[in-house]
Amino acid sequence: MQSIPVSKSLEGIRGSCFSIRLEYNEDFIIVHLPTIDKMTKEVFLEMKTLLDNWWMFWKTVGYKAVFAAVEPESKMNKLVRMLNFEYVGKDNDWVVYEFKE
Repeated sequence: MQSIPVSKSLEGIRGSCFSIRLEYNEDFIIVHLPTIDKMTKEVFLEMKTLLDNWWMFWKTVGYKAVFAAVEPESKMNKLVRMLNFEYVGKDNDWVVYEFKE
């Protein structure tokens, strides 16, 4: 059985009313999307812009994709699709998406 490298975590992306925690190691990077009390068009556009800007950085340092895992019944499934994440599959009790070019 192959072991998974230990990951590290940090509050990496900060918006005007949210912060997104990043979990990473040499093999992957995962975004942990925040809970937002009221999603507005401005908040969505800010998230989209920040994600696009950070993607250029992640790609530069060698990541081929960024992942997000969401609970199956969560409204976050709609948000990740709107942010151009694509469905990858299920892992235990999570729906997994990836963002890449």
